[in-house]
Amino acid sequence: MLPRTLELLPRRDPLLPVVGASMDPVVAMLRMFADLEETLLLRGPTGTGKSHLARWCHAQSHRRHAPFVVVHLHALPDGLREGELFGWRRGAFTGATRDHEGAVQRAEGGTLFIDEVDKLPLATQAGLLRLIEDRRYQAMGDGRERVANVRVMVGTNAPLEAEVAAGRFLEDLYYRIHVLPVEIPPLADRLDELREWATLALDGKEAHLTAEAESALRAFPWPGNLRQLRSVVVRAYAFARGEGPDAVEIRDAHVRRSLAMEAALGRESTLSGLRRAAESFVSESAARATTGRGPLDCELAEAFTGLVLEAAIARFGGEREAFLHFGMEDRLKGGNHLKTWRREQERIARLAAVLGT
Repeated sequence: MLPRTLELLPRRDPLLPVVGASMDPVVAMLRMFADLEETLLLRGPTGTGKSHLARWCHAQSHRRHAPFVVVHLHALPDGLREGELFGWRRGAFTGATRDHEGAVQRAEGGTLFIDEVDKLPLATQAGLLRLIEDRRYQAMGDGRERVANVRVMVGTNAPLEAEVAAGRFLEDLYYRIHVLPVEIPPLADRLDELREWATLALDGKEAHLTAEAESALRAFPWPGNLRQLRSVVVRAYAFARGEGPDAVEIRDAHVRRSLAMEAALGRESTLSGLRRAAESFVSESAARATTGRGPLDCELAEAFTGLVLEAAIARFGGEREAFLHFGMEDRLKGGNHLKTWRREQERIARLAAVLGT
């Protein structure tokens, strides 16, 4: 007998993501809101399926035969966000050698989903407010206004109320997009869906989870939600296949090995994670300074050269002071490490200037 979620929902609504009983209130609300014209706001942690749910709502609406366009703002530099949303005309800025059709124009007649709407610069937020209120927008470098026939849906994982209080999000826009808010719970609160999502992650592969493997998955906190679950399950499948071409059983050992790798790689592999690690290391090293530094400080500082020095310079007030703190006085003589770090900072600054960030 098929699980309840597989037996009912996908056959009734093929585009609806796998959901369990814990999502029933969310799905019921989305059904009510699907065919309305007001802005739909999907709030929830990254990786919870907001864009998938927005696509499903579009498919239930009278706009379902028109385009569904997604704009992932986190993937765009600040300087490109307005242009990607509203488009630009040739000559609007240096490098604009031809007209660019924005997402609003591409979504004409259909639905526009703006993910991580909190990432919009304030000036572009004002443009979005006008689009929602008056159905009008203006491409960059264009002297005329255009009329848009689109329904707007937005997603965010940020506390918008705090963003408004901090002056980073327009209060008027907040109230305009907060008409139909829907909270999407994290995977940790939807564990009744875990086996079905894991099955979908295998994408038709002839493999199954043992009960012990499922228990190991249920015990994990899943900060990365559905995206992280997919990575872990696919990796566990690869480990199972590594034992032989006929291996189709994903056991507890495979899942735990995959989870261990996830913990090792995790978010510390990202620039922001490394930056936090560097700042934490500098703080701990500063606290140990009164009792003397060990060789580990120098080794770690060398490993994190750019990021650690950046954090240390901010804390100790200068490049020389940062090197001296880590016991790297000898490196200052030739100046090679300092010059290398300065060149890297200059390269990053030039890249940021080109991207408009």
